[in-house]
Amino acid sequence: MSTPVTVAVYPFRSDAEIASARLSADGIRSAVRVDDEGGLNPGFFNRFGVRIEVDSGDVEDACVSLGIERVTMRREVVEAMFAHAQWAYPAEACGLLAVDDNARIRMVFCLTNAGASQDRFVIDPEEHFGCVRYADNAGWQIGGVFHSHTTSQAYPSERDVNGGGDPAWLQVIVGPVVGQNPTARAFRFCGGTVSEASVIVEP
Repeated sequence: MSTPVTVAVYPFRSDAEIASARLSADGIRSAVRVDDEGGLNPGFFNRFGVRIEVDSGDVEDACVSLGIERVTMRREVVEAMFAHAQWAYPAEACGLLAVDDNARIRMVFCLTNAGASQDRFVIDPEEHFGCVRYADNAGWQIGGVFHSHTTSQAYPSERDVNGGGDPAWLQVIVGPVVGQNPTARAFRFCGGTVSEASVIVEP
């Protein structure tokens, strides 16, 4: 593959291999990658980092094949979330995402974690209201929320999934803040279930 792009991340290698086989059946070449693969049992029970890569020209077809929602973010949006996560550490960072009528993320609001906790976040109500007013004036709406995981991977915890919030919102998690290079992953929570979207970062 000339320019590999990650289209999905799976909790277990077996899940990724099944997805890779599905892509192959649809004529799409893919590769299974595990960033931390190695040690005595490479590939055995690798959790939270088993990626499916396809050629950049096959991203749209791969997302359709796997039934994956695509979320496009400008690089500045992702970098702002990373920077806020570093600034807020050791507490979790949090913020809101403004989207336009086409559900494209237009702006990230980096907000105060009123709970100042390392394992949960509470968005300051006054800041939340200010974001809603700003988005309305710009012709956007609040369509998502982000938060960081200080030491764990960017995958929703049980607390995240059961934490309430608007089920229509995109849930972006950045992590881990320390120990490894952080990643930004996007999810939808509905009725206790989690579905992951493929994050495409634009230059």
